[in-house]
Amino acid sequence: MKNRIIECLLNSENVAIYAHINIDCDGMGSSLALKEVLESLGKKVDVFINSNFPDNFTFYGNLDFVNKKSCKNYDTAICLDMPNESRLGKYKYTYRKGVKQTICIDHHYLANEKFCKINYVKQASSTAEILFFILKDMKINFTNSICKYLISGIITDTGKFSHSISNSTFYVVSKLLKLGKFSMEEITTPLFMSMKYEIFSMMQLAYQKIEFYSDKKLAIIMFNHNEFKERNITLDDLDAFPDIPLQLESVKFAILASEDDKGYFRVSFRSKGNVSAAEVAKTFGGGGHLNASGCKIFGEFDEVKELLINNTIQTLGWER
Repeated sequence: MKNRIIECLLNSENVAIYAHINIDCDGMGSSLALKEVLESLGKKVDVFINSNFPDNFTFYGNLDFVNKKSCKNYDTAICLDMPNESRLGKYKYTYRKGVKQTICIDHHYLANEKFCKINYVKQASSTAEILFFILKDMKINFTNSICKYLISGIITDTGKFSHSISNSTFYVVSKLLKLGKFSMEEITTPLFMSMKYEIFSMMQLAYQKIEFYSDKKLAIIMFNHNEFKERNITLDDLDAFPDIPLQLESVKFAILASEDDKGYFRVSFRSKGNVSAAEVAKTFGGGGHLNASGCKIFGEFDEVKELLINNTIQTLGWER
């Protein structure tokens, strides 16, 4: 399968890369790394992402080229870091049009619906980790920027190496650090230590709003839309917030539910050990990884809160 992808990429002249809605560093880092590689091989490459960009995406430099079409048609469309085509957002209606080949590269191995013609889905920390081995087999030059893009995807999707990791994960990161010849601080400082005050204010509020259930094994934080509006920030700025309650020894499962202005809640589930965030997410039509999953829920604030608490407790077999 990997060889088929490499052959397809080498034989394509025009390539469209797609990453998912509610973009994160794995989706963006993988997209930018692949774009740079393909352009170095003389390909024309466009990147499409139906999402706002979090504040710390300044790490990636100027992203004005995203969502700007320069090719009439594409030989290949590559979907990165997404288990189904609904994660394409508005592009799910157009990504196949006039395209000879579609490829999905993804690490959501439990949830992936294999919606492309070629589907390369593996258990890994991140799509960036999978992409490293594809690029390695292509014998490309791993530039400083490519290495940084890939590490950014790995370090964020593992919660700073706190979950979903394996020996392979550390092998890839060590190789990228050696190839790129830079320090990890060049990645961690702009990504994790450049928070603007408005987001920090939201974090203060998050600590105040944590509620506990099931003998403090379950924690939930819920934000209403006005709390975002007052601070002039978006849901995309809260990547690290779902992990806040997991700092407590007793908490095995954490929920962050944030109300969007479109009448729905974006929900993130985080867990420790063998407690499955993915199983809970499935009950709401979502999915993801063992310790990090998510979904969307429509409804009124109090109704959504009770639904999240009750479904989680019932799925995990706990007492309220």
